[in-house]
Amino acid sequence: MSEDRTIPSSPPRIVLVNPISGRGHLDAYARLYSRALVELGATVTLVAATDGGTRNYLARNCPQHAANFSFVPSETAEALPHARRLLPAHKRALMVVREEGVAGLARRAVTVPVRLTMRVLTKPVEAILRRCRNRVGSAASRLLGVDANRLSFVSVVGSVRGACLSEGGRFPDLVVVLYLDLMSERPREVKALEGAGFGPWVGILFHPRLMADRTAKLEKYFQSQRARGAIFLVPDAMPVYASAAPTLSFALAPDVADLELAANKPRLAIEIRRRAAGRSVVFIIGSIAPHKGIMTALDVIARVDPKRYFFAIIGEVHWESFGADEAALREFYNCAPENVFIHEGYVEDERDYNSTLSECDILYSVYRGFNSSSNALTKSAGLHIPILVSAGTLMGERVIACDIGAIAPEGDPAGIESSLDKLVGRAKDSFGFDIYLQQHSLERLKLVLLDALNEWVGSAQHSSLIEECADQLPPTVLR
Repeated sequence: MSEDRTIPSSPPRIVLVNPISGRGHLDAYARLYSRALVELGATVTLVAATDGGTRNYLARNCPQHAANFSFVPSETAEALPHARRLLPAHKRALMVVREEGVAGLARRAVTVPVRLTMRVLTKPVEAILRRCRNRVGSAASRLLGVDANRLSFVSVVGSVRGACLSEGGRFPDLVVVLYLDLMSERPREVKALEGAGFGPWVGILFHPRLMADRTAKLEKYFQSQRARGAIFLVPDAMPVYASAAPTLSFALAPDVADLELAANKPRLAIEIRRRAAGRSVVFIIGSIAPHKGIMTALDVIARVDPKRYFFAIIGEVHWESFGADEAALREFYNCAPENVFIHEGYVEDERDYNSTLSECDILYSVYRGFNSSSNALTKSAGLHIPILVSAGTLMGERVIACDIGAIAPEGDPAGIESSLDKLVGRAKDSFGFDIYLQQHSLERLKLVLLDALNEWVGSAQHSSLIEECADQLPPTVLR
């Protein structure tokens, strides 16, 4: 991108909200969107539980722009506008009831004691308590008529407001919620988006509802008066949402990926190669859930030649999501074949994740019932690793278009084995990795964001937001 392709006027202030920070390589979007925006000339504040390595990433990759980035922990930011920690317990409880209803208080009664206990327990006990908390919390939420699996916009608005107050009181020209799929659509939550100091907002919607069901209703948070649009990774979503919400502006972004490598090869990568002993290494990496086609993968492992293929399964397992298959999966994990290496848990450092992934010969991504985008393709292209994906999907279309791997029928172990054999027999330089990478690069993301910001930020009015917020917050907070 040439130097003149930057935001021309006063640099906008953009707040990125990452509601799932600390979950392995999912923090990559915070790093990549922060980098794209600061390189365009914006000032960026990231609000999240952790910065996901963003500050260090920017210092390594664009030090000349790193000063335009700041990070405010979401817990600290949310507490600031209301100074909750300075209030007695009964007043904090009343504040929760007022903002989130009795359901919010019930959730805290379940989750807060467990969270405090988890801080002092070892990981095995911590995992057991987390499962209990999820089950009890879900049961309580069902009883109270709320969705336990969605995150609160009330919390997001409080965090953004507090972050801006902590940095001098200038409110955002734009808020970008990095994972809209996780956010609640309850009326109280949508109403919170009109709250003081939040500002115009957009978000990334990875799995647009109207693409899965054309008879479904538009996501309710788009009814917010401050909604400006959304970022999609699925091309077909653009015309559908433009028709459903003509007043909003939508952008189609490339599915970018962090491709940094560790300075030294991680122990995990060394161990996998040692165990493989010359066999072709097939990686299944990321969150282990049913839609990843895991149960079919076990059938594939059972039928391929163990002297030819070695499988590495790496990621946190969402056991409860497997339902009736959970017992069989646990049995496999407890007694894995000799040609299988298992690492249960996230690879926390993205550079270690990439360096471990770079040791594989084939990336296995034959997902089940999945027709969205995935940056596994960008990882494949950037690290020059052939990828195997499901036929008849968006991922399959992209793999074939740029020739970065192969497709196979989902749920068909014999067909998958045949495709694996074909990939192993091809030379690495015969794939179109560089073509795909150009289409899903950081530079391409910057071009998309530059055009979109002209639509989203043009009408922002900071002064009115400051006055609005000043009327609703204690004077001590504004000093």
